[in-house]
Amino acid sequence: MNSNFHGLQHKSRRVSSRFTQSGYSIFDLIVTSAVAGVLSLGAVGMNSLVQDTRMTAMTNQLVGDLSLTRSEAIKRGFPISLCTSTTGSECQGSNDWSVGWIMFSDLNGNGKLESGESVLHVQQVTAIKSLHFGAWGPGTGRWVTYGVDGTTKQNGTFTFCDGRGADKAKAVILLGTGRPRVTSASSGGDALSCS
Repeated sequence: MNSNFHGLQHKSRRVSSRFTQSGYSIFDLIVTSAVAGVLSLGAVGMNSLVQDTRMTAMTNQLVGDLSLTRSEAIKRGFPISLCTSTTGSECQGSNDWSVGWIMFSDLNGNGKLESGESVLHVQQVTAIKSLHFGAWGPGTGRWVTYGVDGTTKQNGTFTFCDGRGADKAKAVILLGTGRPRVTSASSGGDALSCS
């Protein structure tokens, strides 16, 4: 009986020794906190990278469409225009280009899609919070028309903004020569504004 008692006592010690540590050590908590911190910083960095990529993609899309409009006007031998459009079939008459835009044959060069003129390309709503065209010349930012020589009478700055504000804004500057260029400042070299 005595040997049975000692055997049970020995088993009891083995079982209880497996369960004596119930919780985490300070070392475990420090390591877990450090890993969580690194992962959260990575998530913030990834979010910024995604926003930068969207901004770059939309900037490149506009530059591509402006360049295509210019080359089509030269190739076809009549004016081609871009204007803001939410429907893809008519101009909105706004300088808010974040709603999307259309490229169309603008036979009389007035920046309005009229009977007998056709839509050549549609760019739907952008992933940008705001995209405004501050321009001089006809249309004051509501459209861009390229002539057969590849020039435009609209000069100005397309300003791309997202939720991060003016510090992360980008711009596409359009001069009378018709060639757009991407920058992080206004045409005068000043900081961009998202207001």
